[in-house]
Amino acid sequence: MNSIACRGFGLAGTFVLSLLLAVNAGADGVADKITVNDPYVRAVPPVVKTSAAFMQFQNSDMVERFLVSASTPAAAVVELHMHTMDDGVMRMRQVAQIRMPPNETVSLQPGGLHIMLFDLTEPLNPGDQVPITLSFEDGSTKEISARVRSVKSMMKH
Repeated sequence: MNSIACRGFGLAGTFVLSLLLAVNAGADGVADKITVNDPYVRAVPPVVKTSAAFMQFQNSDMVERFLVSASTPAAAVVELHMHTMDDGVMRMRQVAQIRMPPNETVSLQPGGLHIMLFDLTEPLNPGDQVPITLSFEDGSTKEISARVRSVKSMMKH
């Protein structure tokens, strides 16, 4: 083999090795250590342009992890939120992240932590599936599908 061919193989080999390392690094991302259970979105009448998503996160990692954002094509704006009591009044406020302690389950539920969906792009009907992308502190993401539930069916869960 001449020196140009050897150099070409070296560059190709380096590229392939870099690609394999990148894929392997992705496999060890936070998203792979978080299990999402029972994701759902609250059904709302067609005239209502906001809803919320709920689910449970199981952090199987030995260190604290954080959900830092979420997105969906079903809403123009998606924010992480929590409810707080302020002078006897329940208020909702945006949070920068949702903390997931090691080896614990964190519930996103009505009246607590949740994901707000603003400016819905279409009506959310019971039984529909809403794709949601969850983003974690290391930049890794997890794609989930949340079933739309009516308030009545949510009370059964």
